[in-house]
Amino acid sequence: MKASTPTQFWLLSLTLAAVFFEASPCSAVPETVQPRPVPEALVILPPEIPEEPVTGLVLRQLAFDREFDSPVTLATMPGEDGEQVIAMQRGEFCALRLDGTGQWRPFLNFATKMKGITMFEEGVHGIAFHPRFAENRLFYLSYSQNEPRRTVISEMRATDTSTPEALPHTERVLLDIPQPLADHWGGHIAFGPDSMLYIALGDGGLRDDPYRLAQNPWVLHGKILRIDVNTRSGSLPYGIPADNPFAKDQVVRSEIFALGFRNPWGLSFDAHSGQLWCADVGQDLWEEINRVEAGANHGWSDRDGPVKHAFHAHEYLPNLARRDPVHAYTRLRGEGICIVGGLLYRGKKLPQMEGSFVFADWGYGTVWALMMDPASGMPVRRGVLHRKDAEHKFNPTLVAADASGEPVILSQEGSLYRLEEDKD
Repeated sequence: MKASTPTQFWLLSLTLAAVFFEASPCSAVPETVQPRPVPEALVILPPEIPEEPVTGLVLRQLAFDREFDSPVTLATMPGEDGEQVIAMQRGEFCALRLDGTGQWRPFLNFATKMKGITMFEEGVHGIAFHPRFAENRLFYLSYSQNEPRRTVISEMRATDTSTPEALPHTERVLLDIPQPLADHWGGHIAFGPDSMLYIALGDGGLRDDPYRLAQNPWVLHGKILRIDVNTRSGSLPYGIPADNPFAKDQVVRSEIFALGFRNPWGLSFDAHSGQLWCADVGQDLWEEINRVEAGANHGWSDRDGPVKHAFHAHEYLPNLARRDPVHAYTRLRGEGICIVGGLLYRGKKLPQMEGSFVFADWGYGTVWALMMDPASGMPVRRGVLHRKDAEHKFNPTLVAADASGEPVILSQEGSLYRLEEDKD
């Protein structure tokens, strides 16, 4: 995820939480400069919705005969009878089943490609299978490389066998995006219901987005991109969808679907509506959840969470509407320090969770459900599904879905978990 460097973490009023940040793969909160003091005039808004525990559910660890080295994402292989692939930050990919059997097998070993990739947020960031994987055996990767430092988005093919394995020699690079620093990579990728590939990229690093990349319409940093892997536009190795919001705008990169993100981590699409959701890791104050619309500007770094923030003397693109997050929580109330996306629950096993957005906080090990009003589409309360015990090594890096839409929670220490009904 994640996403932060092993520098000493500042937490304003939450100094005890700093111990968590000595080893996180999460999209988290890496900084190379000491934070500015919080202005005396800063006003923290009261909680917008009540929080309450959700009873009758328990977090259960899945049994495997191994640990997974900093798992960052989980993706289903279409047409492969529910088999999924887990991607680990340092380059290992395993195909596995989440049916309680503990079965897993190697899928791809990128260890050589990841040699020398050691910074906190560097490494593998995403994997996504083509919607027609059963026919074309194509899948897509997002990872970092050095010399020069860059994000790579590539296509690869798998064997046409009953137990598919990656064929590294078939890799085809689609995007090679220079990165100024080794943090705020973002990097999650996902196919939408429209069969387009969506790519989440962070703002390039440092505090306050000093280069203003997240708002700059001519760079890809701090954006969610949307490309067509099935076509080609000119000499590009991918296509620009004709209905992309800026496809015909000469002053905006045509790959951009939405802008104004700091360190987006956890793309997911609502299985019912197709709506795109994304969590965005904050700086000192706010962690946020966004419903992402085509062409929307989500504000960073002119805004932080739900409020305008004076990181810069002037807005980069003045007089533009900014999209508020669906929900934001703050470190100054002790709620958490690094958000982890996230999915809108549409499974069958937990009917009380229907339509709720399930997400977590990497630093505090809390798992929540954002209960939504179906009429307004806005949250009405935040349900606590799990709070970490002091002895429990649990730092969630992603809340993903299994092949049936049931939530699976990846944790940095190398375990996978399910939310289940508590029958004890």
